[in-house]
Amino acid sequence: MADLLTHFSVIVPVYNGAETLEACLAALVGQNYPPECFEVIVVDDGSTDTTAAIASRYPVRLVSLPENKGRITTRLRGASEARYETLVFNDVRVMPERDLLKKISQRGYEPIIPDIRDYDGSTWGFARFFYLLRCRLYAPRYPLSREREEFWITADNFERMPKGTTCFVCSRDRWIASQPQQADRETSDDTRILRKIVATRPILRTVSVSARYLQRTDFSAVIPHTFERGPRFADYYLRPGGRYFTLYAGIWGFIAIALLLGIADARFGMAAAGLGLAAYAGSVAYLSRRWSDLVVVAVCLPAVTAAFGLGILKWQIRQLLGKG
Repeated sequence: MADLLTHFSVIVPVYNGAETLEACLAALVGQNYPPECFEVIVVDDGSTDTTAAIASRYPVRLVSLPENKGRITTRLRGASEARYETLVFNDVRVMPERDLLKKISQRGYEPIIPDIRDYDGSTWGFARFFYLLRCRLYAPRYPLSREREEFWITADNFERMPKGTTCFVCSRDRWIASQPQQADRETSDDTRILRKIVATRPILRTVSVSARYLQRTDFSAVIPHTFERGPRFADYYLRPGGRYFTLYAGIWGFIAIALLLGIADARFGMAAAGLGLAAYAGSVAYLSRRWSDLVVVAVCLPAVTAAFGLGILKWQIRQLLGKG
């Protein structure tokens, strides 16, 4: 028999989220659901902007951390403060539909990932680039449609499925039991947790419950965020046994050989550079879906790759220094 979910603690972990916090909280406190059956908890992760001031204008519980600890610690603090056993984690850039809690209650199941609508239809810029990237990475499960309105994420298909915790419903006991051993800002703050959760129960991904994600589109916001994602990606996928470890080791091997041969003979260096340019051109063509996308990908791919790669390099240096 399905679980009956009637009362919810909505947890909003936020660090310097003043840009979108007001819209997020307005959507949450305005839920089409009995006010006595849910609460909203804003956990301020040591913000230095006006996050706390904005939160204080809404009927929410504000929990302030003295310094920035990262999402693992912030969400765990929210879970410990929650009055109710069913938790709804909602990132500050996520704008839930008005019937989010009502539909979750009617569905009567946890854990669940709503359909996150993260593409605004832009034909240029980073919004278009990341849409194209996700289409390739998660095909045919992205974007979801009425024809493929829901699927189950299990231990068997976990590595192939699109997933995340920007908006996520889970029981408190299940969430706490699935936390990683480390809680620093470079530990995978979603994939490791979700991997433990599917070992106990499948996660439902469905379009019947939805939320809108406000993407970062400015260069000044996209690049730092991409850099920060690098170490967290590496923490799960690039360790020995991880999905991309062999590819990662191969890339380092290619770089090392290219450098050695390039030093020995300039012709080898030129050949390696040519191979790199060919790989770049192939990636641009592979990600593009129409002619105008060639320009979008050609411009955005180097910046995103550099930021993500530097984040991974930071993680690798920490591993070599024994700090990871």
